[in-house]
Amino acid sequence: MFWIQLSTFILFNLLILALLLTQIPFGGLRFAAGQHAGTGDGEYTVWHLIADIEAENRAIPPQPPAEPPQPQFPDFDPDDQPTGRHHLRL
Repeated sequence: MFWIQLSTFILFNLLILALLLTQIPFGGLRFAAGQHAGTGDGEYTVWHLIADIEAENRAIPPQPPAEPPQPQFPDFDPDDQPTGRHHLRL
């Protein structure tokens, strides 16, 4: 039981340490930084991605929605020969 408690204590301390180290404001000591945070000059951030997608959406003209397919009814009465399938087919 002692070793389980000790290993849990150590793992939680490592997790807290990792969380603290990723939030340090010094650029050289940071392990990971989100791209939306603007990690440097010339970096491709989330804001650049949003601007690119909006530009693509403005460049593509909107198209009318496609007509949904109409159901085709069978030529014979399916109740005469029940197959257990649905009667409508697309």
